[in-house]
Amino acid sequence: RRCDGPRVALDATAMIRLDLRSPATHSRIVNASPRGMLLVMPDARPVGTRIHVTVQLQGQRREIKVSGIIVHCSITENVDPRFGARAGILVTECEPDWVELCTTLAGK
Repeated sequence: RRCDGPRVALDATAMIRLDLRSPATHSRIVNASPRGMLLVMPDARPVGTRIHVTVQLQGQRREIKVSGIIVHCSITENVDPRFGARAGILVTECEPDWVELCTTLAGK
């Protein structure tokens, strides 16, 4: 059960870091809301892991920074071998652009 309202489809490139000093790993955002997102990523990570996401929108030069906590994660059989896990992220910090993007996508 989601507490943050409905999520909207978002197909965006994301670069993820498990801490701010680690190298970035390529990921994709599947859906989003102002308080959460679903990522496909290379490997499963434990629930409670802090994650930093840089959202890169196709056709735009801007990037949006979002931080959160993994609240669920599962291994998936995916057509793309680069993304073997799905992770639900509870957003704990974000730039105002993130909320604006989600609101725009939801048509509000």
